Amino acid sequence: MNDKYRELLEQYDVKIISTFRSRGTFQCDTDQGLVLLKEYHNSLRKLAMEYEWKTRLMEAGFTAIDQYLLSREESLVTYDRYHTPFILKHYFNGRECDCSNLQDVYLACRNLSLLHQISSEIPEIPFEHPEIKSIFQLFSRRNQELRTIRKYISKVTKKKPFELLYLEYYSSFYQQASHALDVLKASCIHDYEPDCGVCHGTYHHHNILMLPDHSVATVNFESICYQPYLMDFYLFMRKTLEKNHYDYTYFETGLSGYSSHRTLSNQDFHFLYLLFLYPEKFWKISNQYYNHRKSWISPKMEEKLKKLPEQNRERQLFLEKLSRIC
Repeated sequence: MNDKYRELLEQYDVKIISTFRSRGTFQCDTDQGLVLLKEYHNSLRKLAMEYEWKTRLMEAGFTAIDQYLLSREESLVTYDRYHTPFILKHYFNGRECDCSNLQDVYLACRNLSLLHQISSEIPEIPFEHPEIKSIFQLFSRRNQELRTIRKYISKVTKKKPFELLYLEYYSSFYQQASHALDVLKASCIHDYEPDCGVCHGTYHHHNILMLPDHSVATVNFESICYQPYLMDFYLFMRKTLEKNHYDYTYFETGLSGYSSHRTLSNQDFHFLYLLFLYPEKFWKISNQYYNHRKSWISPKMEEKLKKLPEQNRERQLFLEKLSRIC
């Protein structure tokens, strides 16, 4: 162990047994179990909010989470000699959720439904005046952003391969985005108020650990937010379906797991259908391009764009099946 990590760990009341590096973090076996030491880059206010919410979750029975350890000075962060903030949190010996494994998908969604159920029963939330943007506001804002990005690329004099391909695909995907908004306007869903609460915010396979006893641990709550619970479920299922060519079996399995603790209404299904109807992958690639350096475009981003038409065909087949229950 180098001096920096030793100095940081000495600020905590833990006994270190062994240490090892793991993907940008420093993990330790201690007398309190496995812990993880890493740099912290977000606001201290958000950290305190996350700690408070995790404490309430654990008190309510949702205990398999990566709660932070307090230093000897009762602080959530410690600093190295260069005043870089670090956090130390409990961790788990487990593997990341395998989105191609139906059993993992089921367990991950069952775990999410339990998280949402317990969250909904906690009376006090860490957000003073939570504001919820409607799905109409969400789609409208994204469509405006797409128009802005297209206008920007159209004015680029020496267009790169990504930008040329983007303009080639734009009309088709913007038409789908407009269609999703039109379907929303024509439906009764704008009067529907989805069940909202404190959500994980980034509930995907990287933040779900499958443990040796077949239980599930939930980690990395840095993006907690107040929103419809179904947004967590949608995020996990969208990423899972993308990795499995939108095989409807994975959606049925995830839905079965999520229904373990929460029952979805017809309007809930309609809400999910509208979320899947919007071409979010195209919007995400557009947004990533627009908000990053334009002088060099990642080959990986261009590769993602090239895959979109085939993924979109698979998504359309999935939507046809989903529409039958909506």
